[in-house]
Amino acid sequence: MTVPTTPAPTPPQTRRSAPLRRWRSPAALAAACALIGAACGSHHRAAAPPPTTVTTLPAPTTTSTTLPPPTAPLTGLPQPDKAQLNAVAVVVKIDNIAAALPQTGPNQADVVYEELVEGGLTRLAGVFQSQYPTVVGPVRSGRLTDEGIMDDLNHPVFAYSGTNGVFLPILQAQPATALNDDNSPNEFYRTDYAASPDNLYANVVDLAAASTTHGPPPPLFSFLSSGAVFNGPGIGPVNQVGINFPEAAIIWNWDASLHDWVRTQNGNPDVDRSGAQLSATNVVIELIPYTTALMSSGEGGPSVPIPWGNMVGSGSAWFFSNGHVIRGTWSRSSLTSVTSYKNSAGATVELTRGRTWVELAPVGTVPVLTP
Repeated sequence: MTVPTTPAPTPPQTRRSAPLRRWRSPAALAAACALIGAACGSHHRAAAPPPTTVTTLPAPTTTSTTLPPPTAPLTGLPQPDKAQLNAVAVVVKIDNIAAALPQTGPNQADVVYEELVEGGLTRLAGVFQSQYPTVVGPVRSGRLTDEGIMDDLNHPVFAYSGTNGVFLPILQAQPATALNDDNSPNEFYRTDYAASPDNLYANVVDLAAASTTHGPPPPLFSFLSSGAVFNGPGIGPVNQVGINFPEAAIIWNWDASLHDWVRTQNGNPDVDRSGAQLSATNVVIELIPYTTALMSSGEGGPSVPIPWGNMVGSGSAWFFSNGHVIRGTWSRSSLTSVTSYKNSAGATVELTRGRTWVELAPVGTVPVLTP
């Protein structure tokens, strides 16, 4: 019997040895793809890829912060003018007797100081920084009290119309650019508003340009934050406050429509040359000791004492703002230091933002308040 023989298996060929050109026939490639697809489909179905997921992150939170404009150092009000923000303070002595009225400029000053001078009268020192009026006056002479007014303003301009031989070297030695009609005659001019000496005027722009330094002053007061209301221990409403210098009776009335205190002097509304009544957002009555600095014969008349107000030390103070008053204290360690104002609890007094008038009244003055 014949035994069938099994043909020897053909050794497998590797893919490397397979001629690549055989798959280049489109018909062969299609048949191969169909065959592979049928075989794979009957046993192992390819796993579907995982679904594509799109994770949407929340948009980054952006905070658009608009910074408020910087504020003027002496008023706390917005000052968008960078040049004026950094401008030097200019202090101008302004006469305040009947022959000098009406004045020009007090309503444009950031701060006004009223000081006692000879004969029981008063004189003003207007401090200009946030704005420079082109006309201010009548400009009058300096006094020793002016040391305390100008020395804490970071080398301001001090404009005045001379002084006596004793005070002159003292005022010129202060940390300020001292200008008067003798050493700087081109910075002052005469008008026909009144008889001499109450007809000398100046342009604050020109006075500032003559400064030997150009730094802004430090803040003299603390101001309330936006939306805050003037407050403090012992606060009370007041519509009128009156103070008396020996020869000048001053009344401040609260005008709720203007949100300002308006000023009366010696029984008459105190108006400037434009007809506007002098006013201030805040009134501070700072009681300081006055002593006699010098006996002077004035304009050839009998000798009279010239008072000097000492603004270094401490004392009582009254603060008027927003139709209310609180009592407190003032203190100052040196002429170049800023005065500290505290309420009766020892906390810093915060005033309403705006212009401030400081009455440098003699110790012992008692303000008369009308609720």
